[in-house]
Amino acid sequence: MCGIAGFTYPAGGGAGAAREESAERLRRMTASIRHRGPDAQRALLLDGVALGHTRLSIVDLAGGHQPMRDAATGLTVVFNGEIFNHVELREQLSGQYAFRTRSDTEVILAAFLAWGIDCVRRFEGQWAFALWDPRDATLWMSRDRVGICPLFYAELPGGHLAFGSEAKALFASGLVTPSLDARGLKQTFQLWSPVAPRTSFEGVRLLPPAHSARFRAGTLETFRYWDLDFGVEPSTASNERIQEELGEALERAVRLRLRADVPVAAYLSGGLDSSLLCSLAQEQLGGTLRTFSVGFAHARFDERQHQTTVAEQLRTQHRVVEMRDGDIGTLVPGVIFHAEQAMMRSAPAPFLRLSEWVRENGIRVVLTGEGSDEMFLGYDLFKETKVRQFWARQPTSKWRPLLLRKLYPTLSVSQQNVELLREFFGMGLEDPGSLGFSHLVRWSNSGRILRFLAPDFAASLVDEDPMASVLATVPKHVASWRPLARAQYLEAKTLLSGYLLSAQGDRMLLGNAVEGRFPFLDTSVMELAARIPERVRLKGLDEKHVLKRFAQGRVPASILERSKFPYRAPIAGALVGPEAPAWARELLAPEAIAKVGVFDARKAERLVAKLRAPNAAESEADTMALFAIASTQLLAQHFLTPRPLPQADVDAVVLEAA
Repeated sequence: MCGIAGFTYPAGGGAGAAREESAERLRRMTASIRHRGPDAQRALLLDGVALGHTRLSIVDLAGGHQPMRDAATGLTVVFNGEIFNHVELREQLSGQYAFRTRSDTEVILAAFLAWGIDCVRRFEGQWAFALWDPRDATLWMSRDRVGICPLFYAELPGGHLAFGSEAKALFASGLVTPSLDARGLKQTFQLWSPVAPRTSFEGVRLLPPAHSARFRAGTLETFRYWDLDFGVEPSTASNERIQEELGEALERAVRLRLRADVPVAAYLSGGLDSSLLCSLAQEQLGGTLRTFSVGFAHARFDERQHQTTVAEQLRTQHRVVEMRDGDIGTLVPGVIFHAEQAMMRSAPAPFLRLSEWVRENGIRVVLTGEGSDEMFLGYDLFKETKVRQFWARQPTSKWRPLLLRKLYPTLSVSQQNVELLREFFGMGLEDPGSLGFSHLVRWSNSGRILRFLAPDFAASLVDEDPMASVLATVPKHVASWRPLARAQYLEAKTLLSGYLLSAQGDRMLLGNAVEGRFPFLDTSVMELAARIPERVRLKGLDEKHVLKRFAQGRVPASILERSKFPYRAPIAGALVGPEAPAWARELLAPEAIAKVGVFDARKAERLVAKLRAPNAAESEADTMALFAIASTQLLAQHFLTPRPLPQADVDAVVLEAA
C-alpha cells in the first residue's frame, strides 16, 4: 500500500513561477499522506498534470519507485495497492512489453498499453491508481472491486481535477477548502458512512468501488467495470465438491496474498475467519507465521482465551497488545484524523493501536479476515432477515417473532414485552419484498442519533433521506434477487466498503504504514460464495456452515463451536468515564458543541450526564449517539482549523525531473 496525490493544470503552465507554485502544491499534498508511505516520497510535474507518491515498499524494493513512466509513450502511473497476480500477467505480457523492474506497478503500465482501461478486469488485487496518458491528455483513475483502497477527487474551477488517497491531500494542495458536507454527515449517522461518491466534505468525492474514471478536456466520466452478483443460479454440485472448490479458492487466495519481498503476518481475533486464514497461511509458510491480536482489560470485550487457543494449536509466534478504556479515549482523535469521517463506534481505535504494535515489531503486511461474514452469511443481520421473512408470512403470529431469541438471547420476551419486540423488529413486515427490508431495523436503530441534531442543522436536511439515497444507487435488477441475496448486496455496498474496509480497515492500517490483505475478498472466492446455495452457507440459523465444515481439523474445535462474538470496544468509559481524556471534556462541553452546530448542545449535555452517572445503564443507542457527537466534534477540529504541515516533511518530498 502507498499514497497517491495529484492534480491537472493548464498545459504549457510548467515554467517559472507557475511551475514553482505547482511544485509546492504537489509537495504539500504528498507530504500530507506521508504516513501511508514513509519509505519514499516522490513527485513529478509533467505538461498538464502533477503526480505525487508516498511509498511503502512491499514488492521490488529496489526497482518499484513511483511515479513510474513508460519511456516510449510517456504513460505515467501513481499506484496505491497490490496486483497479486502480477507474476502471471507479466508472463502473459512479456512478449509485448520490455519490463525493467519486477514491480506490479510496471505491470499496470504494460497491461494498460495492451488492453486499455479494461485491463483492470484482469487484475486480482486491491488498488487505486491514477494514470496519465499524454498521447491524448487523459487522466485515468480506477479503484478495486470492493473498495479496499480509497481514491478521493475534487473537480476544480477552470475544468481541472485534484485527487488523493485521502481527503487531507486535497486540502493540503490549497485547491480545495475543507467544509463539512451536511448530507454526508446525516448519511453517516444512519448508514455508518456516506453514500459514495458523497463524502464527509463539501466538494470532495470518492470514486465508488469497482469504478474507473476518465478525465479529459475538463470532463469527468465514471463507469462501473464489475459488480457483486448474488443473483446467480446456485451450484448443483454436491456438498463435498463445494467444499473442495472452496478450499482450492481460499488456498489460492492466501497464496497470492503471501507474495511479498517482506514478511507477511496475520491478525488473529479468535473467531473462525481469522483462525482459518492463519491455519492456511501457517501451512503455506512452513510454520513461520507471526500473529497479532488485541486484548481488552475489560472482560466484556476480551477474546484472548480464544486467540491463545488458536495460536498454541497452530504454533504461531503470537503477540498481544492490551487496551484499557483510557487507551481508547486517547486514540480516538487519531482515529478520526485518519478516517476522515464521523463514526458511531470506537471499534477502529484498537486497530489503530494494533497496526502501530505490528509496525513496532517490524511487520508491514498482515492478512485479515474481513469479507467472510458478508460472503458466507455470517452476520446476525442475515439470520434476522431470515426470521423476519418467515414472520412476514404470518405477521400476526405470536410465536414466530420469538425465534429472535435464538439470535439475541438477552432479549426480554415476556408476555408484557412481546409488543415491544414486535414494534422493534416488526417494521416493514407488510412489504418483505422491498429492497431495503433486511436493513430497516439497523438503519432505524442508527437513525435514532438524528434526534440529537441541532434544530437548524436538521431543518436544512429535511429533504435528505439516507435510506432512499443508498437504495437509489442499487441496480434495478437486484430487487428481483432472493431476500438474503439482496441483504448481502446491501451489506457489501454499505457497511463493508464504507466502514469496515475504510474507516476500520485501510485508514487504521495505513495510519501506521501497515498493509492489510483480505483473502476472503479475492474475486474467485467472492464469486464462488455467491454460487454456493444459501442453505449450505446458512443452515437453519447456523451461520457460515460450509466454512465451518471446511475448517474442521484446521482450527480448534472450540472455535467452531463458540457463538459468534461481535467485535466491540468501550465507548462511554473511554469518553466520559474516570479515564476520559482532556480532549473529550473540552469538545463535549455545550459551548464547543454549539460552536460546531451539528448537534443540539443541551441534548448532548444531558446524554453525557446520563452516561457519566455511577452505574449508568449503557444502551447501544446512547453510546452510539455519544460517539457520533464526539467524532463529529473531532472531525470539525481536525479539518476546519487544520494545522500546518511540518516543513521537514514537505522538504523531504523529492521532485523528480520530467
